[in-house]
Amino acid sequence: MNQIDDGTCPLYVRGRPAIGPERDAYVIAEIGTNHNRSLDTAKHLLHALAGTGCDCAKFQIYEPDEIVSARVRASDYGFDRLYGDISAQQMFERHLKTPKTWFPELRDLCHALGMDFSATIHGPNGLRWAREVGLDIVKVASMDHTNLPFLRSLVNVVGAPILVSLGMASLRDIDAVVAATQGHDRGVGLFHCCSIYPPEPEELRLANIPFLIQRYPVPIGFSDHMVGTDEALSARALGAMMFEKHVTLDRTQPGPDHSFAMEMGPFKEYVRALKHRAPAGTTPAETFLEPSRRERQNRTLALKSIVSRGRLEAGHALTEDDVYMARPGSGISPADLPQVLGHVLVRSVAEETPLQQDDLESHG
Repeated sequence: MNQIDDGTCPLYVRGRPAIGPERDAYVIAEIGTNHNRSLDTAKHLLHALAGTGCDCAKFQIYEPDEIVSARVRASDYGFDRLYGDISAQQMFERHLKTPKTWFPELRDLCHALGMDFSATIHGPNGLRWAREVGLDIVKVASMDHTNLPFLRSLVNVVGAPILVSLGMASLRDIDAVVAATQGHDRGVGLFHCCSIYPPEPEELRLANIPFLIQRYPVPIGFSDHMVGTDEALSARALGAMMFEKHVTLDRTQPGPDHSFAMEMGPFKEYVRALKHRAPAGTTPAETFLEPSRRERQNRTLALKSIVSRGRLEAGHALTEDDVYMARPGSGISPADLPQVLGHVLVRSVAEETPLQQDDLESHG
């Protein structure tokens, strides 16, 4: 069976069919935090990327309170050695957040250089901003693949394709992502992903790519956290249509993403190799390979929970204003928010606390 001829509809970016079967690989350069909070460095990266042949440059917004709760520390991620003994929210705000004021200039520069422009958003504030700035592609990170209320809030609200990364995802999770985003009029794509930086080759589970292509009528890609090129070429041969790769001007710089990112010379070769590699006809595996033990362990730290905004007293019936979605993933999943709202607390809950099922009065 040739899985690239499966009826998958291409995704249109800036009015052209850009991502899909029978097209060249679409390559996204993930700048993330590797601008080091310097607008000049961000622009330098874009100028350098224009010479690599990549299709799109992507940034991370990193709204602190849309990523992590106030109780999480930089040390929980091992980043206290870089940023000191501060909260993770302070870490994102002071060191990792990309200033929103940069984006009109960065968007226009991307377009002038012949590249599409994308950013990852993480919650309602990011959504409001994305509607204003005019992203060509809206990216949802692996941390939000179980945040179904957020995914549903994007459908036919953002005027761009939505691409969702699936690091740490079970097959049940992926089915839920597709159900939550179906009907988005600009289209949806899924990135097979391993949320380890970098993973071991045996943790990649690349055989899932043809499985996903066969199962879902949307473009499937590979979010690549490996250091080299071989695994991406294997993913392309298996039918991956789009690729995401962290890039940097210098891998030796301090920061969370530089060490596993790719410098411009190797990245140019990475893009060239992918553009010259056509998918092969591959029979999909009959079963989905679930995440490795190491990746499953990352779910608690990397996924989100339903978190209390303030102190909530026993006997209180929960409303949307009482909670928000943030890391860690040690509490009730955002996917279960509809079942949580309206439930009565059987005990008091401190502020900034992931809710647990034992906190709630049973309706049964």
